[in-house]
Amino acid sequence: MIKAVFVDIDKTLLNSKGEVTKRTISAIQKAKEKGIQIVLISGRSRMSAIKFQEFSSRYLINCNGADLYDYQEKEVLYQSVMDSQFCQQLYEMANEEEMVIKLDFGLSRAVNRFEYLEDYEIHLTEEISEFLKRNNVIQVAVCSEELTKIEQVKQWIEEQTNFKVTNQFIWEVNGKRMQAIHITNSNVSKGNSMAGLCKFLKIDLKDIIAIRRQNKRHFHDKNGRTWHCHGKCAR
Repeated sequence: MIKAVFVDIDKTLLNSKGEVTKRTISAIQKAKEKGIQIVLISGRSRMSAIKFQEFSSRYLINCNGADLYDYQEKEVLYQSVMDSQFCQQLYEMANEEEMVIKLDFGLSRAVNRFEYLEDYEIHLTEEISEFLKRNNVIQVAVCSEELTKIEQVKQWIEEQTNFKVTNQFIWEVNGKRMQAIHITNSNVSKGNSMAGLCKFLKIDLKDIIAIRRQNKRHFHDKNGRTWHCHGKCAR
């Protein structure tokens, strides 16, 4: 018996035009009426993902699994906080190479370059060391028009311990197509957060479904489980 459905936001909940179709809305409503938990999952920051909370029953998995949030109670159920020294090194590297860097923390996101601000984001004008004393960063995005610069950052990340590039994508802003990567702690994954939420809700893993865009067929968690998309999650 299905008790929870985990749905990726981009290109799954949202179609290629960034819209939620009537068919998707109807399917979600029918599932909710049956008492099935609808959980949205995303690499987006919490503030970006929360715009779609009406399609979720209650819980949001954000920042590629680094943040698990109960928006009804306004309660953080889990966060994987990144080392401040690492974040400072990464920030200084991005600034030196004239790249865009975005630091996800809580309900907001700090950005080093004013011209690339979006919606809820804030322009980081204070010293990065002072910012990190007051805020817990859970995910970092580094962006550049030059792929070689992104590859250099990826190589540097590979040389570090406890951190990883979670995904790589194209970021379109101000008419530009930029190469971008998300960076988190190495123990972060959407699969881990899915498993953690299931444990919290006392839902057996065999009673959930994960739905993800077609070119991303699986989620994985730290215990080696493979979460098959568009079907029951399997070990």
